[in-house]
Amino acid sequence: MNSFLVDYGLLLEQFLHGAISVEEFHTTYLDRFKNEAEQLNEPLFELLDELFGDVDSFTTDQQLLTDSPGFYLDEVRLREKVQLAAVRLSTLKAQS
Repeated sequence: MNSFLVDYGLLLEQFLHGAISVEEFHTTYLDRFKNEAEQLNEPLFELLDELFGDVDSFTTDQQLLTDSPGFYLDEVRLREKVQLAAVRLSTLKAQS
């Protein structure tokens, strides 16, 4: 099984189960994805790149959330996006 599937899956699960805070998840995910040294296969890259955009849109700034609710995500909406990504990641794991 692809170690990237396992590593990213673990990070998503840690966040979803409250083992790490939203701030820690935000920082860890963005750093990990931006600094990924190896080339990811296309389906995995597309999934993780889409999630990168969602994670990057996370904010606690209420003014930004009010002014641009279609762009910025609060923690609840970010968790929804991460949950969907985790399901898609599980599908990729099953196919590998």
